Amino acid sequence: MRAAETESRDLLRRAAAGDDQALTRLYEDHVDGLYAFVFARVGRDPSLAEDVVQETFLRALGRTAAYDPTRGSLAVWLCWLARNAIRDGVRDHRRGDALAASWASVDATMAQLFQGLDPRPLSDELLARAETRELVSAAIANLPARYRDALTRKYVLEDSLSGIAGTLAITEEAAKSLLARARRAFRATFEALVASDPGAAPAATARVTREAADV
Repeated sequence: MRAAETESRDLLRRAAAGDDQALTRLYEDHVDGLYAFVFARVGRDPSLAEDVVQETFLRALGRTAAYDPTRGSLAVWLCWLARNAIRDGVRDHRRGDALAASWASVDATMAQLFQGLDPRPLSDELLARAETRELVSAAIANLPARYRDALTRKYVLEDSLSGIAGTLAITEEAAKSLLARARRAFRATFEALVASDPGAAPAATARVTREAADV
């Protein structure tokens, strides 16, 4: 087991045991990505998204034994927990049918985007859609910081390759290489997030963890 995988498991266990510093770090490391993932699936309802995120953290702290870091990252495991929390929340919500339809639309759009990424980067047509940009942001939020920064600058802020290189203080060739690695990591994370079966995607997300360690 890699050091990063062991650290994630230990962090979760310490947080569940009542370690305030571990709990704070767990929250700060994952709340933004988790909220972005949930927000897109609950009809952009901030209140419901906050409730689901809170419930997800509670479920994670109560099920530490279920997390296997060799099968995927902590961020994606949290997203799987969130999917179940969303289902429960949508079922009991007064706008349940509309939210369920919204969730189906989000996953369909993400699946379309995933297909568009293979073997090419995002198309101009997809990037022109505001909804697509939000979904891209949800997936990007779960990536390692360096990958997230590069992809955000390229595909959300629409920065040029030379601009990215200048901002990151690297050569254009290095920026191009970084973007290629980040796109591969994004595809793996994206595939994991849209998978409805938790057993279907861990191998893909494990690749993200390995690649991030090589950055």
